[in-house]
Amino acid sequence: MQTKKTMKRTLTLITVLLLAPLAPLHAADSAKPAAKPNIVYMLADDLGWGDLSTHGGAIATPNIDRLFKQGIQLNNFMGWCVCSPTRAMLLTGRHPFRVGTGPEVGGELAKEETTIAEGFKASGYRTGVFGKWHNGGDPDSPEYRAAFAQAFKAMPNKKFKGGLGVNEHGFDEAWVYYGGGEDYFTRRTVQGKGPVSWWHNLDFRPQDEGYTDDLITQHAIEFIRENKSRPFFCYVPFHLVHAPLQAKKEDLAAMDPKVTAGLPAANANTTAEEKHTHAAMLHSLDKDVAAILVELDRLRLRDNTIVVFTSDNGAMQAGSSLPLRGAKHSIYDGGVRLPTVVHWPKGGLAGGKTWDGLCGALDMFPTLMAMTDSKMPATRPLDGKNIWPALRDNTTSPIESYYWVWRNEDAIRTADWKLHRFFDHFELYAIRTDISEATNVAEAHPDVVKSLTTKMNVWTESLGAALTHKPAPMKLNAKPAPDGEVLEVTVTATAQSKPKDKLVIPIANTDGEQFAADFIEYDIACAPNSLRRGFFYSPFKGNDNQPMTLEFKRGEGIDQFGREQSTAPEIQGGPGVWEHRIIGLCSSAPGKLPRQGLVFTGGKPGTYKVYLDNLRVRHGDGSTSPIWTNGKDTRFRKIEDSEAFTNVRVRTVPVSEVHP
Repeated sequence: MQTKKTMKRTLTLITVLLLAPLAPLHAADSAKPAAKPNIVYMLADDLGWGDLSTHGGAIATPNIDRLFKQGIQLNNFMGWCVCSPTRAMLLTGRHPFRVGTGPEVGGELAKEETTIAEGFKASGYRTGVFGKWHNGGDPDSPEYRAAFAQAFKAMPNKKFKGGLGVNEHGFDEAWVYYGGGEDYFTRRTVQGKGPVSWWHNLDFRPQDEGYTDDLITQHAIEFIRENKSRPFFCYVPFHLVHAPLQAKKEDLAAMDPKVTAGLPAANANTTAEEKHTHAAMLHSLDKDVAAILVELDRLRLRDNTIVVFTSDNGAMQAGSSLPLRGAKHSIYDGGVRLPTVVHWPKGGLAGGKTWDGLCGALDMFPTLMAMTDSKMPATRPLDGKNIWPALRDNTTSPIESYYWVWRNEDAIRTADWKLHRFFDHFELYAIRTDISEATNVAEAHPDVVKSLTTKMNVWTESLGAALTHKPAPMKLNAKPAPDGEVLEVTVTATAQSKPKDKLVIPIANTDGEQFAADFIEYDIACAPNSLRRGFFYSPFKGNDNQPMTLEFKRGEGIDQFGREQSTAPEIQGGPGVWEHRIIGLCSSAPGKLPRQGLVFTGGKPGTYKVYLDNLRVRHGDGSTSPIWTNGKDTRFRKIEDSEAFTNVRVRTVPVSEVHP
């Protein structure tokens, strides 16, 4: 068990190493260089391009800056705009949609996916991971189950679903936590919810004390020491500088609040206190990077160690991605273009130079295997490519494009261009010269828009991406087939209702998860005496005591006929005629759509009588998961009359009652 006394002694050693000049090695400390290079892959969390002083950031990051001056900066290195997909890209060399993650965070990495750790392990490397995993849930153990039950004792219906654990993915040694946004001092999930997530391999260790990234750095250094005489792959996904904003007292004291108060931030509403804490966390990250590099120097391993330092996505709200546009949760380059450097003196990657070739996290698996002269294992088809020859020889990158989907848009990046596609317009940027994506030149270059749109469609089809901001492929269209019981929802819009008034009527719940290739589909009709438009189906989050967030908003929820659901389109064929609709769910994947409902708008007095049947999720493999098929699936709580809506009724009726 790591005690406070031991932790203090370890941190004191790290501080001494940082401040003292490099001392001569004794024979006992010397290690014969391995024939193959070691790899230390350091992944900061939510570190933006403009957070580093080497990129003009106002907070000094001297140790990271020094690494950039020593190595080769990959000037166009791409990830995702949130963390889990970028990590999956690194681990598998495959687009995150193919491995069950993205566009949002989450997803359990399947055992069938071959990882970079498995590749290096098969090549004789010792493999270790130290920090944040976020590509799967906590492993199942009696101790963790008990902690989970205690943490959620007020929610007895909340189910625990255990994950595989990192060791199942090729890591020999692991000190990790599995969630995202944990408390730095207690290692709890965000806002203190849930049990502590801190593990040594499959040993659940909620008793360990210390600041999370001090523990991460300590155990990474121990791993390097223990394996100094053999090749090793050391993956260090730091927690810093991710929220919550929590820093140690000594790091806060090292930052001048008068300076930090004037710092730029991705969110203009960031407070001076938040900026100060974020600056202190940057300072702490810089020290942690230095501690690992000092240990490599002390052991005389640095010359033949491939050191990679990068981030998982753009800056958090208190940070900066300047001069790039956007930040975390954006697929402008400020969200996906990552500050990245590679240093390997023995391999010629030194000298503080830059390489401008397009590349990214997808390419690290095949590239690092090639750099170490290791045999690529058998994998599922890769999207990443080996950039080592181009990087070594300073030639053109073999990467043609990177492709993202995020909420109401998708985007493609090539060496020269960046195209963003929305429901009703395009944005095109000459990315070589317009790195801030400030001037939309789509109208001036229709040929480029057309060419890149074709490339985007190739990506979309290859991934099976169920875009919510573009029409579902007509090949997926089907004839409506209502049968037996159908759901009838009736509501009256009063003369006092306004167009801005909306009523969400829950009709069903689901525990099923959906992924980037999933569509929602259903049959819908209205009665002859019903208002003909002003209603639509949407999944939503929230409950009766919380604001409800609809999934299908403006620019999203586009059906196969190209109609926005939020505009409440009229059913084709008129009253009494059933219509089948299919809509992409990519924007909310991976995750759950907990509640399903019909949305009614005001502004025109009258009565709505709407029918629904065969509500289900269609998966990428063609299978379906039912949500509502008959009365037993109905989940409805009585809704009282309001000034805008009255007489709400939900029931099932025979399909024969629906007549044109």
